[in-house]
Amino acid sequence: MLKEILSPELDGEVMAAVLVPILDCREPKIVMIKRGENLKRSAGHVAFPGGMREEGESAVETALREFEEELGVDRRKIEILGFLKSREVREYRIPLSPIVGVTDEREFRPDSREVSKVLVDSLERVLKSRRVADWGPNFECANELVWGASSRVLEDLYMRIVFKYGSIDAFFEKLRDSHGLK
Repeated sequence: MLKEILSPELDGEVMAAVLVPILDCREPKIVMIKRGENLKRSAGHVAFPGGMREEGESAVETALREFEEELGVDRRKIEILGFLKSREVREYRIPLSPIVGVTDEREFRPDSREVSKVLVDSLERVLKSRRVADWGPNFECANELVWGASSRVLEDLYMRIVFKYGSIDAFFEKLRDSHGLK
């Protein structure tokens, strides 16, 4: 079901990529991280696993490499479903591509230099937490505020679901009936 609302290819060249990891289970969960406090960029922010592209690397390869480095999960355990709209990390002017993937893996071994906390929450709960503030949409994941580029990624997913299914409730009701996230 997610695949039908995602773009099948990237919408442009980007300098960075993030993985939007969804745990494929009875109640789908989304995985985010709280970035380490000692990082140069976005220290302490809630984000998706990801980072800068290395030379010769595709955006998908970047997202999978970063997911593996930051969360200690073998990249071969992720199935890529598609792409959301590329975004800019505004404070750094870095264009990034959000790549949606699913995994059955639930054991994380985070890199403590990059990740201070792994956040796992119900995808439905996160999407329903949507609030629009003066600075734009924000969400909550595992009781942590999601704002900035990560909230714009979630907003894209939210709007695609609402456009296709009419509401978040209708999407999850259909998902429960179909027993299939993909």
